[in-house]
Amino acid sequence: MTADVIVPSSTDALSGPAPRTSAPKLTRAAIDDALRSGKRLLVQGAMGLHVSDGLAGKVAAAKSNRFVTVGTVSGVGKTAEMLRRELRRARAEAPGGYVGVNLMAAINHSDFERLARAALDEGVSFIVQGAGISREVIRWCHEASTPFAGIVSSGRLAAMYEKWGADLLVAEGAEAGGHIGDIELPLGSLVEEVRSHSSLPIVAAGGIVPSDVDGYLARGVAGVQLSTRFIACKEGDSHPRFKEMHLGKAAADVVVITSCVKGMKARAVRNAFTEALAAGSHFPPRAKAWFFGEDGYEGRKKACIECLGAGLCKCRASDFRESFCITDALLRAAILGDPVGGLFYTGQSVTRIPERTVRELKTVQEIVLDLDRMREGGPDRPVALSRASADSP
Repeated sequence: MTADVIVPSSTDALSGPAPRTSAPKLTRAAIDDALRSGKRLLVQGAMGLHVSDGLAGKVAAAKSNRFVTVGTVSGVGKTAEMLRRELRRARAEAPGGYVGVNLMAAINHSDFERLARAALDEGVSFIVQGAGISREVIRWCHEASTPFAGIVSSGRLAAMYEKWGADLLVAEGAEAGGHIGDIELPLGSLVEEVRSHSSLPIVAAGGIVPSDVDGYLARGVAGVQLSTRFIACKEGDSHPRFKEMHLGKAAADVVVITSCVKGMKARAVRNAFTEALAAGSHFPPRAKAWFFGEDGYEGRKKACIECLGAGLCKCRASDFRESFCITDALLRAAILGDPVGGLFYTGQSVTRIPERTVRELKTVQEIVLDLDRMREGGPDRPVALSRASADSP
């Protein structure tokens, strides 16, 4: 492990007492108020294992004349203690700002519930969930009076989430990074499909760069989500080499792999690891004490920490003779910055990041101000308010 790596310990004491008050909730009424004022949502995507650490609070705190900024902390790959610590850090950086948590339904169910309940206990602004469907997390959110956002890749799922009581939808198109749904359905088409199936506010996500934003807002969405663009900024805890791997890329540098997660398709930066996967190589899990400490992940000390739900990991199901350990690969990328052995999930928009070196990267606030300037006088298509708000005087 290199000397410039800071590894969080799952056994460290939590920093400070539990929060006395909740973060503001990103309710449908709050979204409608923002839309009435002429603003739109600017959401920072969670970006997998620990990549959003150190970013969510800065996005939520960013000042904007055109957007309501929203930070999202990824719960995936964290212990409950790690998640609590990162949420408190983000809220300290953005008092009064919107800070939510992203969870994947594909992870081990006991971890999923533990992380969801920790997030709700910390008073998050919302929970957003993808990579599978979990109706019970919506129930938990309702019980805690916390908004729920569903990540959708079809109009059918959008209608289902509205029926179940979701507050917001994130329409994630084929250009997204990491695990993607229908790789044949581009974001523009998906937005129209979702709008035709649901009256919920929609955030467009997947492969968006600042110059795309006006075009999607003109389609009537409530906001946009940027992930890859926020990877390429000065702030955030991910290794400098992780950021560097997203710079100066052409279309040939981006590849869609077959993930260990149920064989789903996933978009990543091409490197020696993705080439080895394409050639049929497999990568069994390695010990993770270097990151989680001697007690392991939630007490699991073996190389395989059973991070995914039963039957969902191709590597584990094959007795580690096929595929790869996703936790190892993503940690090697974000924490160690290993350009050879790491897995660098990214959106297709990586080819349109203007900076070429880490030294050139902008701050979160500078990226937001660029978006503000691009929106000056930009066209808007009217956004439908929720029925309850539309009926209010």
